[in-house]
Amino acid sequence: MNTAQVRKLKNGIALTVCTLAAFLGLFWLFFIIWDVFFNGIGGLNLALFMNDPVPPGLEGGGLRNAFVGHLMITFFATLIGVPIGILGGTFLAEYARGRKIARLISVLSDIMVSVPSIVIGTFIYAVIVKPVGHFSGWAGAVALAIIMIPVVLRTTEDMLSLVPWTLREAAFALGAPYYKVIIHVIYRAAAAGILTGILLSIARVVGETAPLLFTSFNNSFFSANMNEPVSSLTVSIFQYAMGPYDSWHSQAWASSLMITVFILVLAVLGRLLLAWRYGKRPTI
Repeated sequence: MNTAQVRKLKNGIALTVCTLAAFLGLFWLFFIIWDVFFNGIGGLNLALFMNDPVPPGLEGGGLRNAFVGHLMITFFATLIGVPIGILGGTFLAEYARGRKIARLISVLSDIMVSVPSIVIGTFIYAVIVKPVGHFSGWAGAVALAIIMIPVVLRTTEDMLSLVPWTLREAAFALGAPYYKVIIHVIYRAAAAGILTGILLSIARVVGETAPLLFTSFNNSFFSANMNEPVSSLTVSIFQYAMGPYDSWHSQAWASSLMITVFILVLAVLGRLLLAWRYGKRPTI
């Protein structure tokens, strides 16, 4: 066997292994989605969204409190985490480019991305829940925001760094100050990538359970007060899945399906928004 044949053999083996790995990942992805859809579609009904939980052992009821609470916690976490992440990434890419502080923050952000979420939950429990003396929706929102920040920050930094420096020079030549160049030129050029980071961060935190167990805890009753324990879908799914009642299991599957659909709808809306805003198909 000559050198060319050896190279072709190695290339064929590598191609086969990569293809099998891709199909293996896709198989489990579709298997999970189908399992959630198959088991969750039967539990969907109007009462799930309109009613609050009933006492254990009784049939009926819903998870209105968990749907509303989860949306509130995720909404406020996004309000806190996304601006901080974008501004931090902008600082690293534009004002601190090439400096030691930028490299240090980037490394710390990479470490934060891989920190288990339960560690962040216990940290927020120590600095917010315990000093205040009670669980609250605000503590849950802050915990999820901390998880979002490094994801948005690193994505923003990477996307802004990819924008050619000649675009900045062209704007400078027109007399535009640096902050206007960032807002009107650089953000526009990197909008698709930044939005991808935001969607990824939301998709990650919307399925988090561990940090909410230590922060917002749970609430069997409807509450829109973020200063009190607030119910969330993920914690309710965890509790219902561990329960002995079939109705709880059905509602847990239906809630899991709704979280999956929410992430899918969010991603599609983000792409449509970029296509409408910039008049072209985004590359994310």
